Amino acid sequence: MKVVIVLLVVQAALAGVIVFYKLAVVEGMSMRVLIAYRFIFATACVTPLAFIFERESKANLTWKVVFQGVLSGLFG
Repeated sequence: MKVVIVLLVVQAALAGVIVFYKLAVVEGMSMRVLIAYRFIFATACVTPLAFIFERESKANLTWKVVFQGVLSGLFG
């Protein structure tokens, strides 16, 4: 039952975000600025969580990993 409740909460949050995006665009906000704000906010929320939960298992940053990250960023 917990999984169903979490799924419903996530869907309600996503619906709220979509409504706020629509309101911002109707008021005249640029889509590019809105998307930039979305990415900045997501980065600010996820980065501390990654440092907290993944501090024990640090992976080595090799050239192969960097190259794969660059390719993933380019081709998304």
